[in-house]
Amino acid sequence: MRIRPAVATALLAGLAALAAPAAVPAQAPTKTPGQLVVGVAMPAAGFQVGAVRGREVLFAKGYEIDLANALAGELAVPAVRFVQEDRFTAFFQPGPKDYDLALSQVTITPAREAVIDFSAPYFTADQAVLLRRGLVLKRRRFSQLRKLQLCAERATTGGTQAKRIHPDRPVRLFRDPSRLEAELYQRRCDAVIGDSATLGALRAQAPQRFGELAGRIRTGERYGIVFDPGSALKAPVDAALARLEEDGTLGRLAARWFSTDVTRLRAFR
Repeated sequence: MRIRPAVATALLAGLAALAAPAAVPAQAPTKTPGQLVVGVAMPAAGFQVGAVRGREVLFAKGYEIDLANALAGELAVPAVRFVQEDRFTAFFQPGPKDYDLALSQVTITPAREAVIDFSAPYFTADQAVLLRRGLVLKRRRFSQLRKLQLCAERATTGGTQAKRIHPDRPVRLFRDPSRLEAELYQRRCDAVIGDSATLGALRAQAPQRFGELAGRIRTGERYGIVFDPGSALKAPVDAALARLEEDGTLGRLAARWFSTDVTRLRAFR
Protein backbone atom coordinates (compact mmCIF):
# COMPACT_ATOMS: atom_id res chain seq x y z
CA MET A 1 0.00 0.00 0.00
CA ARG A 2 1.36 3.36 -0.99
CA ILE A 3 1.35 6.15 1.61
CA ARG A 4 0.73 9.64 0.38
CA PRO A 5 3.61 12.10 1.03
CA ALA A 6 1.47 14.37 3.22
CA VAL A 7 0.41 11.43 5.40
CA ALA A 8 3.99 10.19 5.67
CA THR A 9 5.15 13.63 6.79
CA ALA A 10 2.45 13.75 9.49
CA LEU A 11 3.37 10.26 10.72
CA LEU A 12 7.05 11.14 10.94
CA ALA A 13 6.23 14.34 12.85
CA GLY A 14 4.10 12.37 15.29
CA LEU A 15 6.84 9.80 15.87
CA ALA A 16 9.38 12.56 16.43
CA ALA A 17 7.12 14.19 19.01
CA LEU A 18 6.75 10.88 20.87
CA ALA A 19 10.49 10.31 20.83
CA ALA A 20 11.32 13.83 22.10
CA PRO A 21 11.85 14.12 25.87
CA ALA A 22 9.09 15.78 27.87
CA ALA A 23 9.63 19.42 28.66
CA VAL A 24 11.18 19.88 32.10
CA PRO A 25 10.05 22.93 34.12
CA ALA A 26 12.83 25.45 34.57
CA GLN A 27 14.23 25.50 38.09
CA ALA A 28 13.69 28.62 40.14
CA PRO A 29 16.68 31.02 40.46
CA THR A 30 18.03 29.88 43.83
CA LYS A 31 21.42 31.02 45.14
CA THR A 32 22.71 27.45 44.89
CA PRO A 33 21.46 25.71 41.73
CA GLY A 34 19.25 22.74 42.54
CA GLN A 35 18.87 23.64 46.23
CA LEU A 36 16.39 25.81 48.09
CA VAL A 37 17.99 27.11 51.31
CA VAL A 38 15.41 28.13 53.91
CA GLY A 39 16.06 30.13 57.07
CA VAL A 40 14.16 28.96 60.18
CA ALA A 41 14.13 29.79 63.90
CA MET A 42 13.24 26.62 65.77
CA PRO A 43 11.47 25.71 67.90
CA ALA A 44 7.91 26.91 67.31
CA ALA A 45 5.31 24.26 68.16
CA GLY A 46 3.29 23.23 65.16
CA PHE A 47 5.28 25.39 62.76
CA GLN A 48 8.84 24.05 63.04
CA VAL A 49 10.51 21.78 65.56
CA GLY A 50 13.52 19.48 65.38
CA ALA A 51 17.21 19.30 66.19
CA VAL A 52 19.99 21.74 65.37
CA ARG A 53 23.76 21.90 65.79
CA GLY A 54 24.92 25.47 65.54
CA ARG A 55 23.21 26.71 62.41
CA GLU A 56 22.93 23.24 60.89
CA VAL A 57 19.44 21.75 61.03
CA LEU A 58 19.75 18.01 61.64
CA PHE A 59 16.04 17.24 61.62
CA ALA A 60 12.90 19.33 61.22
CA LYS A 61 9.15 18.90 60.96
CA GLY A 62 6.07 21.11 61.10
CA TYR A 63 3.73 23.24 59.02
CA GLU A 64 6.41 25.56 57.68
CA ILE A 65 8.81 22.68 57.02
CA ASP A 66 6.17 20.92 54.95
CA LEU A 67 5.35 24.20 53.23
CA ALA A 68 8.99 24.71 52.26
CA ASN A 69 9.13 21.23 50.75
CA ALA A 70 5.86 21.81 48.88
CA LEU A 71 7.20 25.08 47.50
CA ALA A 72 10.39 23.37 46.33
CA GLY A 73 8.26 20.88 44.44
CA GLU A 74 6.28 23.66 42.79
CA LEU A 75 9.51 25.47 41.89
CA ALA A 76 11.11 22.31 40.44
CA VAL A 77 13.99 22.52 42.92
CA PRO A 78 15.09 18.98 43.87
CA ALA A 79 16.65 19.64 47.31
CA VAL A 80 15.77 21.69 50.40
CA ARG A 81 18.24 22.66 53.13
CA PHE A 82 17.24 24.41 56.35
CA VAL A 83 19.48 26.89 58.21
CA GLN A 84 18.88 27.85 61.85
CA GLU A 85 18.78 31.57 62.62
CA ASP A 86 19.39 32.12 66.34
CA ARG A 87 18.16 35.71 66.38
CA PHE A 88 14.59 36.15 65.13
CA THR A 89 15.27 39.83 64.46
CA ALA A 90 17.93 38.86 61.90
CA PHE A 91 15.16 37.92 59.46
CA PHE A 92 13.99 41.50 59.05
CA GLN A 93 17.25 43.40 59.39
CA PRO A 94 19.03 44.97 56.38
CA GLY A 95 21.73 43.06 54.55
CA PRO A 96 21.96 39.95 52.37
CA LYS A 97 21.22 36.55 53.91
CA ASP A 98 22.88 33.20 53.24
CA TYR A 99 19.51 31.56 52.51
CA ASP A 100 17.05 32.02 49.64
CA LEU A 101 14.07 32.76 51.84
CA ALA A 102 12.97 32.56 55.47
CA LEU A 103 9.89 30.87 56.96
CA SER A 104 9.38 31.65 60.62
CA GLN A 105 5.98 33.21 61.39
CA VAL A 106 7.26 36.64 60.40
CA THR A 107 4.41 39.13 60.54
CA ILE A 108 4.13 41.49 57.59
CA THR A 109 4.45 45.09 58.81
CA PRO A 110 5.22 48.38 57.02
CA ALA A 111 8.43 48.82 59.03
CA ARG A 112 9.72 45.43 57.98
CA GLU A 113 8.62 45.92 54.38
CA ALA A 114 10.92 48.93 54.28
CA VAL A 115 14.00 46.69 54.56
CA ILE A 116 12.94 43.24 53.24
CA ASP A 117 10.52 41.77 50.71
CA PHE A 118 7.57 39.57 51.68
CA SER A 119 5.60 36.97 49.79
CA ALA A 120 1.83 37.02 49.72
CA PRO A 121 0.52 35.93 53.16
CA TYR A 122 0.51 32.17 53.79
CA PHE A 123 -1.05 32.18 57.29
CA THR A 124 -3.29 34.46 59.35
CA ALA A 125 -3.29 34.38 63.14
CA ASP A 126 -4.24 36.16 66.35
CA GLN A 127 -2.33 36.15 69.63
CA ALA A 128 -3.40 33.91 72.52
CA VAL A 129 -2.92 33.68 76.28
CA LEU A 130 -1.61 30.44 77.78
CA LEU A 131 -1.78 30.21 81.59
CA ARG A 132 0.43 28.38 84.05
CA ARG A 133 -0.90 25.29 85.78
CA GLY A 134 -3.39 25.98 88.57
CA LEU A 135 -4.34 29.46 87.37
CA VAL A 136 -7.89 30.15 86.17
CA LEU A 137 -9.36 33.39 84.85
CA LYS A 138 -13.04 33.96 85.53
CA ARG A 139 -13.42 36.63 82.87
CA ARG A 140 -11.76 37.40 79.54
CA ARG A 141 -10.81 40.95 80.42
CA PHE A 142 -7.51 42.74 79.94
CA SER A 143 -7.93 44.00 83.49
CA GLN A 144 -7.49 40.39 84.66
CA LEU A 145 -4.23 40.07 82.74
CA ARG A 146 -2.79 43.26 84.22
CA LYS A 147 -2.48 41.55 87.60
CA LEU A 148 -0.34 38.70 86.21
CA GLN A 149 3.33 38.21 85.47
CA LEU A 150 3.20 38.24 81.68
CA CYS A 151 5.93 36.74 79.49
CA ALA A 152 6.55 36.73 75.75
CA GLU A 153 9.19 36.18 73.11
CA ARG A 154 11.38 39.18 72.43
CA ALA A 155 10.81 41.24 69.25
CA THR A 156 7.48 39.57 68.45
CA THR A 157 3.83 40.60 68.27
CA GLY A 158 3.30 38.75 71.55
CA GLY A 159 5.77 41.02 73.31
CA THR A 160 4.16 44.11 71.82
CA GLN A 161 0.67 43.01 72.87
CA ALA A 162 1.83 42.13 76.39
CA LYS A 163 3.22 45.65 76.87
CA ARG A 164 0.01 47.23 75.53
CA ILE A 165 -1.92 45.57 78.35
CA HIS A 166 0.07 47.78 80.78
CA PRO A 167 0.56 45.07 83.43
CA ASP A 168 1.39 45.95 87.02
CA ARG A 169 4.78 44.22 86.66
CA PRO A 170 7.23 44.57 83.74
CA VAL A 171 6.76 42.02 80.97
CA ARG A 172 9.49 39.37 80.98
CA LEU A 173 10.89 38.90 77.47
CA PHE A 174 12.93 35.92 76.26
CA ARG A 175 14.84 35.39 73.05
CA ASP A 176 14.62 31.60 73.25
CA PRO A 177 11.07 30.14 72.95
CA SER A 178 12.19 27.02 74.85
CA ARG A 179 13.17 29.19 77.80
CA LEU A 180 9.77 30.82 77.65
CA GLU A 181 8.03 27.45 77.87
CA ALA A 182 10.24 26.40 80.79
CA GLU A 183 9.51 29.58 82.73
CA LEU A 184 5.76 29.03 82.32
CA TYR A 185 6.05 25.39 83.38
CA GLN A 186 8.09 26.37 86.44
CA ARG A 187 5.47 29.03 87.30
CA ARG A 188 7.83 31.96 87.05
CA CYS A 189 5.42 33.29 84.43
CA ASP A 190 1.69 33.44 85.10
CA ALA A 191 0.83 33.69 81.42
CA VAL A 192 2.52 33.66 78.04
CA ILE A 193 1.24 35.76 75.17
CA GLY A 194 2.14 34.45 71.74
CA ASP A 195 0.97 33.15 68.39
CA SER A 196 -2.39 31.44 68.88
CA ALA A 197 -1.62 28.46 66.64
CA THR A 198 1.75 27.87 68.30
CA LEU A 199 0.38 28.04 71.84
CA GLY A 200 -2.53 25.80 70.88
CA ALA A 201 -0.14 23.21 69.46
CA LEU A 202 2.15 23.51 72.50
CA ARG A 203 -0.65 22.82 74.95
CA ALA A 204 -2.06 19.99 72.84
CA GLN A 205 1.34 18.28 72.86
CA ALA A 206 1.81 18.52 76.64
CA PRO A 207 -1.46 19.44 78.43
CA GLN A 208 -0.03 18.30 81.76
CA ARG A 209 2.68 20.97 81.68
CA PHE A 210 0.48 24.02 81.19
CA GLY A 211 -2.80 25.52 82.29
CA GLU A 212 -5.72 26.75 80.22
CA LEU A 213 -5.47 28.33 76.80
CA ALA A 214 -7.46 31.22 78.19
CA GLY A 215 -8.42 33.19 75.11
CA ARG A 216 -7.16 35.20 72.18
CA ILE A 217 -6.19 38.76 71.48
CA ARG A 218 -7.44 39.91 68.09
CA THR A 219 -4.54 41.02 65.89
CA GLY A 220 -5.28 39.46 62.48
CA GLU A 221 -1.58 39.41 61.67
CA ARG A 222 -0.46 37.91 58.38
CA TYR A 223 2.69 35.81 58.05
CA GLY A 224 4.81 36.17 54.94
CA ILE A 225 7.89 34.48 53.52
CA VAL A 226 10.96 36.73 53.77
CA PHE A 227 13.26 37.53 50.82
CA ASP A 228 16.23 39.75 50.20
CA PRO A 229 15.01 42.99 48.56
CA GLY A 230 14.57 42.49 44.84
CA SER A 231 14.87 38.69 45.03
CA ALA A 232 14.05 36.94 41.75
CA LEU A 233 12.35 34.22 43.81
CA LYS A 234 9.48 36.39 45.04
CA ALA A 235 7.34 36.18 41.89
CA PRO A 236 7.65 32.39 41.39
CA VAL A 237 7.07 31.76 45.12
CA ASP A 238 3.94 33.93 45.09
CA ALA A 239 2.66 31.97 42.10
CA ALA A 240 3.47 28.68 43.85
CA LEU A 241 1.66 29.80 47.02
CA ALA A 242 -1.41 30.64 44.96
CA ARG A 243 -1.41 27.13 43.47
CA LEU A 244 -0.98 25.52 46.91
CA GLU A 245 -3.89 27.59 48.23
CA GLU A 246 -6.08 26.73 45.25
CA ASP A 247 -5.47 22.97 45.40
CA GLY A 248 -6.08 22.84 49.17
CA THR A 249 -2.51 22.05 50.23
CA LEU A 250 -2.27 24.92 52.72
CA GLY A 251 -5.52 23.88 54.36
CA ARG A 252 -4.42 20.25 54.63
CA LEU A 253 -1.10 21.23 56.20
CA ALA A 254 -2.86 23.43 58.76
CA ALA A 255 -5.27 20.61 59.65
CA ARG A 256 -2.34 18.21 60.05
CA TRP A 257 -0.25 20.35 62.38
CA PHE A 258 -2.79 22.40 64.36
CA SER A 259 -5.32 20.24 66.18
CA THR A 260 -6.67 23.08 68.34
CA ASP A 261 -9.23 25.33 66.66
CA VAL A 262 -8.02 28.61 68.12
CA THR A 263 -10.68 30.56 66.23
CA ARG A 264 -13.18 29.21 68.77
CA LEU A 265 -11.38 30.83 71.69
CA ARG A 266 -13.13 33.75 73.32
CA ALA A 267 -11.43 37.09 72.73
CA PHE A 268 -10.16 39.32 75.51
CA ARG A 269 -11.62 42.81 75.70
